[in-house]
Amino acid sequence: MSKEIISLVQINEGGKNPKTNLFEKPLWELSFADDEKRILGKPKMEEYLSKAYGKTVHHFIRRLSLLKDDRKIIQWNIVFDDYDCVLLSSSELCEQLYLGHQRKDDEKYAELEKKKASPPNPALFTTTASEKAEIEQGRRHPDYNFDQEDALNYIKAQEMKEFLEDESKE
Repeated sequence: MSKEIISLVQINEGGKNPKTNLFEKPLWELSFADDEKRILGKPKMEEYLSKAYGKTVHHFIRRLSLLKDDRKIIQWNIVFDDYDCVLLSSSELCEQLYLGHQRKDDEKYAELEKKKASPPNPALFTTTASEKAEIEQGRRHPDYNFDQEDALNYIKAQEMKEFLEDESKE
């Protein structure tokens, strides 16, 4: 289940990605409504943004604008594979990441439901009625009820037969 993202901070110096244990630069720290924090690498960020927009993200970048009255504005530029682009505020980016995560969950659950609802593979269950009757008749045969000792004797006899065949070849 997706959680609402409150803030997003880009860690420019990078660090170790908790999922891959590889160094990545930069990383992003997401803060959630329940005070939980999570670190994401570039591939996950791009995946969630791609899911949110329904098209593949080529790259995204943070833009820092300095206004005349010394205020700073953070904007996020997202460029897609078709070179279409959008410019978002940090809160809008958080909303899109949230939406992308929800869509990923929805797709995952829909796929699981589809697997549950699909009929079993008929190629695995192709026993005809005559074969079923033959199997059932074989189960009623007295030799069908091998006990453990009978099974071991059968295996030993097969191994001895193979050994003697190998000896005669040499």
